[in-house]
Amino acid sequence: MLKVVKVTYTLLAAGMILLGTTSAKAQTAAGGAIMEKEFHLFDFTLNAKRLEGGVTLGQAGAFTEYARFGMGAYVLFNGFYLDFIKADPQHKYEGNISDTKWDDNAAFSISTGYQIPILKWLRIMPVLGYAQTNYGVTDGSSINIETDETASWYHDYKVTPGSRSHYFTFGGGISIQPCKWFSIHAVASSRAIYGGIGIDIISQATR
Repeated sequence: MLKVVKVTYTLLAAGMILLGTTSAKAQTAAGGAIMEKEFHLFDFTLNAKRLEGGVTLGQAGAFTEYARFGMGAYVLFNGFYLDFIKADPQHKYEGNISDTKWDDNAAFSISTGYQIPILKWLRIMPVLGYAQTNYGVTDGSSINIETDETASWYHDYKVTPGSRSHYFTFGGGISIQPCKWFSIHAVASSRAIYGGIGIDIISQATR
């Protein structure tokens, strides 16, 4: 698990550095309109009229024995941030039907926070939240149909009684806005490590 955590941290850090460097060069060539170096510490007017939505990818259940890859989403409004990331049982969507029963686990995390401007294009955000992990059994002989366009099916997952663990979480994140309508961020909390990309809906609507 420690190796997975280190790899996740490395990839997130490399992605942030690469994006920041590339964006800075691009903006410098264009006159430095956004990626300026002037400090805007606690200039909360930069958070006004921002409505952002996007996806999150990373590790749910971090620093527990149930740490696994998960996906989720986030929304940002005027600096207020809310996200979730969820890791389903590993064999829930197993493509085979059999009498096999797998020992599985699941995890999810919900975090909220507020972005604090540092530069015009750079923000930090303390986050607080809730996380849960559990383990159970996935029944390979069961079939359920999801009522969506893909009509995908999945197996039953039954949580073992008493296996749920609940956590109060805390951590922090960093957000880079290389252009007016796009941003990328990374968050590390006590029970999740993940990154996200999003689009500013208001900026898109007014373009």
